[in-house]
Amino acid sequence: GVSHISGARGPPAWLCPGAMATALVQHASLEPRSVLPVLCGNETDEEWDIDSEEEEANPDASDDTENDSMEFSADETSAARPVKLGKRGIFSQKLQGGMIGFCAQYFAVGLIYGGIPGTVYGVFLGYLNVPAYVYATVSVISTLPWSFKFFFGLVNDTIPIMGLRRKPYMMMGWTFCAVALIVLSNTPLPPPYWCIDEVTGTYIKKVTLPDGTHKSAEPCHPESAQAGGKYTVLLMLAALGYVVADVAADGLTTEYAKAEPMDRRGTTQTTAYMTRTVGQAFSSMFIAFFMNSKLYNGSFNWGLSFEQVAFCFAIPAILMVPISAFLVVEPRPTRGDGGAVEELSVREYFGMCWELLKSKAFFFIVLYNFLTPVIGGISTTAGAQVKINWAGVENFENQLFTLFGNVLFAFGLWLVKKRFLHTSWHRLLMVTMIFLQLVDGFFTSLTIFDVVRNPFFYLGEAVLTEIPSAANFVVSTFVIVEMADNGNEGLVYGLLTTSANLGSPFARALGNQVYRFFTPSLSNADNYIEDTPAFRRTVFASFALSYGFAFLSLATLYFLPKQKEQAQEWKQTWGRRPIYGYITISMLTFAFTYGMVVNVLSMIPSTMCLEFAGGDGCN
Repeated sequence: GVSHISGARGPPAWLCPGAMATALVQHASLEPRSVLPVLCGNETDEEWDIDSEEEEANPDASDDTENDSMEFSADETSAARPVKLGKRGIFSQKLQGGMIGFCAQYFAVGLIYGGIPGTVYGVFLGYLNVPAYVYATVSVISTLPWSFKFFFGLVNDTIPIMGLRRKPYMMMGWTFCAVALIVLSNTPLPPPYWCIDEVTGTYIKKVTLPDGTHKSAEPCHPESAQAGGKYTVLLMLAALGYVVADVAADGLTTEYAKAEPMDRRGTTQTTAYMTRTVGQAFSSMFIAFFMNSKLYNGSFNWGLSFEQVAFCFAIPAILMVPISAFLVVEPRPTRGDGGAVEELSVREYFGMCWELLKSKAFFFIVLYNFLTPVIGGISTTAGAQVKINWAGVENFENQLFTLFGNVLFAFGLWLVKKRFLHTSWHRLLMVTMIFLQLVDGFFTSLTIFDVVRNPFFYLGEAVLTEIPSAANFVVSTFVIVEMADNGNEGLVYGLLTTSANLGSPFARALGNQVYRFFTPSLSNADNYIEDTPAFRRTVFASFALSYGFAFLSLATLYFLPKQKEQAQEWKQTWGRRPIYGYITISMLTFAFTYGMVVNVLSMIPSTMCLEFAGGDGCN
């Protein structure tokens, strides 16, 4: 460990106990001296010369960052000098421990972000049988904390804890997530909605009439369809924890990325999201094999309960607390002369934020990030019922194809990283959007009209569309780095991703209200079980409207620069006006308030029937 001396501003001694840090590093098959000097400081200059070998092999390596570079810093004394990130940044050979800690953040986020929502299909649609519009809202509410990334980023940037802006928030976030998951694991589900066949163990969902037609069976516990609210809240609280950790990791990612030379910029973000996608793939495989019992719309006679799965996901959240403390390497912004940049006060930071919000370039990016999911996300509420009742997708198949999709999504991220870093963002996003809608429309239409009703056929389109989805996702994140300045990375990442994340609950609220007007009701499972030709046409019309909104969202490309160079040009040459800030704040505040009211009303048993919330009316 390192003793704090007067005037030192490095990490506190309690974060760097030598024995535990050494054990963690050795467990990762690394030399402890390659990580501990970065985390805790060291009195020898030799151990701090992380990039000396790179500089000897490449004399220009030390010049790959600008004057306002990112440097590692422990106690700012003559005995421990800061060291610049080299050309490979956090992926430098002698920073392997830091790389492991950095990637572990995104792997764990992917593991829980993919795993906990992965239970929603089997629990809420299979076990509880909630209405379709409620099911659509569950996914939005359970991931609602992503909409608060702006505020978490602001706190990250303005309120350091013991001199650190990222690591303590990672530790707190993972602790909160673990506690929420443990509480969820101790909250039992009510009895299932449908009656259970004593012989087969499957749900009795329909009965056959004398004329050969089908109608919905009477449920044994109809009240269970209204019991999803408290489980959704606990899922949301778990998400709150890992989002706090993710925001801190995003701020770290932006700091690393800004230290990259222009020809490599984008590598850090792409690697981070590839790692997160791998985590999602692992969690999908876990859900597919261990939560595929017949109670959760599966086919196995055995499996873990929802409560047991929640406890399993609490374990990696617990492990991430010490990993965040001892392996994550947090750089500090420094001036060109090697001096440390002074921390901004909250008031100074708000002033800097307001200057950012007044920027026309930033305003355009906010409009793109917000309007694209708002317009394109006004989707039909029929999707889940088509999947479970017409395509016959079981939980195992759903998770298995999610796994394949995540693998292809990771491949898509790699493809963008290697082949399309310099391709026009407009062209790439337009091609991927059109391809996505055409492929989805083909598979969905054949399923709706009973031409082909097969779970593997229906889910095949989800796999085919993952590569263009990855391109669409990663390109939309590149512009964030170009908008950030040293010291406000967490804020920029938070504000821009918050503007995008706020679009989803707002769009879901609008979607619930728009598709309520389709009759027969798209949210009533009985209509899918009876499966009349007239209702098929109603469902197809709702999907057609969804595709129309998706194509309409292409108009928002007007607000997105074509590439990194144009983003920098906008940022440097476009002016600032207070009206841009006022519009941004008003727009996001209204969207958040409206979306929250509608979505929360749809989760409360006494109000979910309201037409305003997307129900069919309470009379």
